[in-house]
Amino acid sequence: MSQQGSLFDFEPPPKNTDRLFFAVMPDQAAVASIRALTTELKTRHGMTGRPIDESKLHATLCVLGDFAGMPDALIKSASKAAALVADSTLPFKAGFDTVQTFITGPRHRPLVLTGGDGVVGLTGFYKNLSGALLKTSGLRNPHSYTPHVTLLYDDVTLGPQSVAPIEWTVRELVLLHSHIGQGRPYTILARWSF
Repeated sequence: MSQQGSLFDFEPPPKNTDRLFFAVMPDQAAVASIRALTTELKTRHGMTGRPIDESKLHATLCVLGDFAGMPDALIKSASKAAALVADSTLPFKAGFDTVQTFITGPRHRPLVLTGGDGVVGLTGFYKNLSGALLKTSGLRNPHSYTPHVTLLYDDVTLGPQSVAPIEWTVRELVLLHSHIGQGRPYTILARWSF
């Protein structure tokens, strides 16, 4: 008698364990300001969420996706795009002067820093990187982009509030590897200075 599998004998798809994305990271002075602001907001609004670890503070630019393992060919083509954009970019200021809650789901409420005129440079940088990724890798990123830095996750919801500006000079682009659901620090896969 032969061993024939049924239509229902299949392997579930592998679980995504690796998220890859481009970002810019604040300098140490901005990290200290972000930490002080987060502490103040937690106290003032009775928040209980744990602040994002200092090593994970960043403003996401373009997301490559979530994967079960490392997509080496995509990393290579995306790195070409990053190098092209970095080569044609000069250092620029990023400034965040508003704090608010983004409601992205019933249990997903990040408290974030956003900005007005201070994030224009980040928006332009995003457009350049997004365009380069489309050309080199066929990756499409959303047309709209809201530069932000996540401070913490909490059930308390805050509408937009002005805060003292937190600024830094953006001098490099990084490709980050997030280990999904593993509670590990990000791995910086590559850096491009400008």
